[in-house]
Amino acid sequence: MLVKLTEGQTQKIQIDEGIVVLNLGEESEKILGPTRGGAEFTATPSIRDIEYDGRRGKTMGLQLKDGEDVTLKVITLDCSQDTLALAIPNAVPETPTKKIEQGDFGLIQESSYIPKISIITMTLDGKFKILNLKNAMHEGAFTFKAVPKAENEHNLELIGHYNYTNPDEKIWDVEDADTNPIAA
Repeated sequence: MLVKLTEGQTQKIQIDEGIVVLNLGEESEKILGPTRGGAEFTATPSIRDIEYDGRRGKTMGLQLKDGEDVTLKVITLDCSQDTLALAIPNAVPETPTKKIEQGDFGLIQESSYIPKISIITMTLDGKFKILNLKNAMHEGAFTFKAVPKAENEHNLELIGHYNYTNPDEKIWDVEDADTNPIAA
């Protein structure tokens, strides 16, 4: 064997599916579920290489991070009006009529963005890893499928958005927690 792992290294292995929580730690906190297939968090930077005569390839110290797109993908089985509305920008579920209508065209209202969405996972040492995304909104297609002997899998691809009034504000982070923030 070429590699000898330490117990500390193996204890930090993330296990199982975790949970997705809207507005973790806020009064409006809500677990998004049930889900299927777990959740996937992706941060994709836009790296620009400064090119110059004689350059042989990517050059340390001559690269700029111009931007970053961040997504959280999750499949939910929850067909409540509130959860379905997450996939329709500018849509607002109407309480008395129990109806969601197509969202209005034009500027997307700030209320369509989820202030914070989190994935809470556990590691082998019983600690928790929490991935947080701010100002998230689904920009893809709204799909609803009814098929024999199956459940509707409602796909959400939530994209983090920067705030033009505070463009330097970070829109994602990863934190460690000793206890499950939901059970607290």
